[in-house]
Amino acid sequence: MKKILLFVPIILFLASCSSTSPKKAKEQGESKVLLQRFLSKSRFLDNGSSVRIFLSIDIDRTFTLAEASKDFVISYNLYPDYSAKQNSLSTGNVAINAENSTQEGGLLTVWFDIPKPKDLLTGLAFTEIKDLRTGNKIFNDCFLRFQSGKVSDYFMFYDKTGKTPLARNYFTVQDTVVLKSLSDKQETFKVFKYRYDFEAAISPMSTTPRAASKSLFVDSSFTVTSNKPFVLKSDALYYFTRDTTESYGIGMVVADKRFPKMTRPEKLVRPLIYVSTNAETSDLYNSKDPKRSLDNYWLNIMQGNQGTAKRTIKSYYQRVEQANRLFTTYKEGWKTDKGMVYIVMGDPTRITRTKDKEVWTYTRNSQYSEVNFTFTRRANQFADDHYELQRYAEYQSIWFPTVEQWRNGDKI
Repeated sequence: MKKILLFVPIILFLASCSSTSPKKAKEQGESKVLLQRFLSKSRFLDNGSSVRIFLSIDIDRTFTLAEASKDFVISYNLYPDYSAKQNSLSTGNVAINAENSTQEGGLLTVWFDIPKPKDLLTGLAFTEIKDLRTGNKIFNDCFLRFQSGKVSDYFMFYDKTGKTPLARNYFTVQDTVVLKSLSDKQETFKVFKYRYDFEAAISPMSTTPRAASKSLFVDSSFTVTSNKPFVLKSDALYYFTRDTTESYGIGMVVADKRFPKMTRPEKLVRPLIYVSTNAETSDLYNSKDPKRSLDNYWLNIMQGNQGTAKRTIKSYYQRVEQANRLFTTYKEGWKTDKGMVYIVMGDPTRITRTKDKEVWTYTRNSQYSEVNFTFTRRANQFADDHYELQRYAEYQSIWFPTVEQWRNGDKI
């Protein structure tokens, strides 16, 4: 599909280039996650003499906490870093019960404490989750800071009861939430609201120098107090800080009530930028009737085959929803570099992590033997898990045929 010149955005924001071959991904201190699907996320909070890990597991079935306690076995090892996984500092098993677990839909969230080792500033918690019902294993690694000045290492959001942790970077408008620490210390936070429509990720093949980062302007500001429920009434990017001189605060995307799903035509057209020509993208983005344009778009690229169009639409937007759930940082997950690669390429065959890099390896496509997408962690005041893709012109031979599969209805 030679006519596709993928999505040249007007604004290039918070990005930079790097120069390592995509075919080479060997790093010292690797952590290989052999299960290809993204099924778990984690974060931690400082708890005095220990750190508390919050582990969210996406389970593809309905369950109760009582069933989860029988079906899952969770264990962890604490290591000094990614390169010293032969030197376990401590190990333990994690019970699942009403005291340390919550269940919402298919999401199980479990939290547990790990004592801080002496004389270490950082560490790595490597958790294994065994599903006894299916025989599957899920692995999760969580980088820990034992001594930190980051406010996000001490405070996180909970639901309105203050009991259920919201271990993610988003919630929705009109949600009642509580910002709290494990010590229940009451502090005043200054909150800055930014109304900004961030651009989608640019092509993996785009190696031209990036434009300078655009400045964000504060729309409004106000204060909230930790341990007290509050509501954010409009969708925007919010930034919470105890002191305006702090380099890092807590960023939170507040989205519409349907998020991470996308259901409105004017929003459904946006992620199609990854599989569309520049002309198609322009038509979709500027249409006065997005519903009609969306229908026509899918029927045109599927050559009128409604059955194929329906299956492809379902598959594509399931990935968009999952990208929003997994990769939202300071912007919606589908707009991030990880979200872009996940939507187009799907679950990687293997994930390899180091402290500041994450490599996704794909090996299951007949068009190539193996390809690596390398994401580098970048400092970001809003999110601790902001990663940027290392881009190469060589991805073209892999990316375009995969996009063509989507447009042919072959990527179900």
